[in-house]
Amino acid sequence: LEEGRRVWKDASKPIEYLGRPTYKHKFHPGTRVIKSSLIEFPEAPTGPMKIKCTALIPNYLSIGTGYGMDEDWRHGLYQGPDEVVQGKSYKVAEIAPLGQYGVVDQVGKYEYDGHVGYGLFEHAFIGAMESVGFSDGASVAAN
Repeated sequence: LEEGRRVWKDASKPIEYLGRPTYKHKFHPGTRVIKSSLIEFPEAPTGPMKIKCTALIPNYLSIGTGYGMDEDWRHGLYQGPDEVVQGKSYKVAEIAPLGQYGVVDQVGKYEYDGHVGYGLFEHAFIGAMESVGFSDGASVAAN
């Protein structure tokens, strides 16, 4: 994420450019799954802004949704000339070990300046990401 913008519920208010965010993530130990984050916008027009994000419920989108981790189910995968109908059910504990290496959508709790809201908290830490302590594609958090 390279920039942030604030969009008001009141559409008559202009969209505010908040600048480039900084972030600090806390991960569940031994995973690439975020426990919480602090997102800061030091250049916000009304002064520095801090948003605390708490992850509540993970959903591992890379498994069973066509994002590429399933052998026989990917967006745009040709499966022959006949109609193919599939359905699978997974337990979260079964898919979490692999699913954490792709897109993870979580229900998130957001806190800012005394306000609380809930929404999508999406993340993906794929490959090496030195900025969060992942030295290679298999690294997980120690904290």
